[in-house]
Amino acid sequence: MVTTQETLYSGDTVKLRCDISNYRDWTYRWLINKERRSSQTSKTTTISLSDQAGQYQCQGTRTRRPQNSYLSSSFHISVTALPETSLTVNPNPAYKGETVTLTCSVGSDSGWIYTWYKDNTKKVVTLSGRHTTTGATFTISRAAESDQGLYWCQGEIQSRSISSIISDPVTITVNDRPQAVLSVSPQWLNPGDSVTLSCGVKLTSTGWRFFWYQTVPHTAGLLSISGRSYSVEPLSDSGTSEDSYTLIPAGPSHTGGYVCRAGRGDPVYDTFYSEPQFFWSGDPQTSVSLKIRPNRTQHFTSKSLSLSCEEKSNSTGWRLKRYREKAVESECGSN
Repeated sequence: MVTTQETLYSGDTVKLRCDISNYRDWTYRWLINKERRSSQTSKTTTISLSDQAGQYQCQGTRTRRPQNSYLSSSFHISVTALPETSLTVNPNPAYKGETVTLTCSVGSDSGWIYTWYKDNTKKVVTLSGRHTTTGATFTISRAAESDQGLYWCQGEIQSRSISSIISDPVTITVNDRPQAVLSVSPQWLNPGDSVTLSCGVKLTSTGWRFFWYQTVPHTAGLLSISGRSYSVEPLSDSGTSEDSYTLIPAGPSHTGGYVCRAGRGDPVYDTFYSEPQFFWSGDPQTSVSLKIRPNRTQHFTSKSLSLSCEEKSNSTGWRLKRYREKAVESECGSN
């Protein structure tokens, strides 16, 4: 026996053929689960699933000798339940102008053609310049408020009139283009301190890459932000996947304003730039050290010792003061 289908779903029809190599003039009888299907006598039989699944056998009979062929081996016809369909949306929520991709999945089988529905009426989505399909994906370009709503999808094998179970609905939300929010900590720095910039996106969402900039006076050739009176210089060429950026240590050249933005997707969708945030960092104080000679922990009243105050940069013009406990004892001369 031969079947014309391999993966069989409820609602499929299957054709079985009984081949007997010797003699002619056979009349065929078909058995399902060892019980005869009395109405079937031709060489082929067509069965409808799932009500006729089971073990099939066939046998030939005729009026002349030999009158019966051997009974064929059993052929098992099993039925797979209609597959479920899953729908994923990325990103969701989305923002006005962003590209949104819906992906429909029906198990691992191939050959499915997909239909997309929107809103409670399950109206078939109308394709347009902004709404396109490729295989199992439906793409919304330049998302608009009108794209909000419930979406479903369903797969179909048209040659067999088989449809998957329709997916659960997914609600797509389209918000206004977001603005990045920048915070700086700390804003006032001690010499040698580091400063951390943190960038976030209003409303909870994922998949962002963050870009960091220092503000400078408006300069031709540098990136300028519409409506702002300054230009910006990037702190890194490709941004960061993390939402924080640390300057270690932050020196006087870092004093000033900073902005950030975030981007995601392909093509990249950018947020508005953040409002500028500022921090201040002064010159590190020059380090000095006190030297005692001889260098030991115990000294005697009859022995002399010397104290010297040394400034590490070896610059000149410093006024030195000598302290005894918490009181200023006296001023020393310039070194």
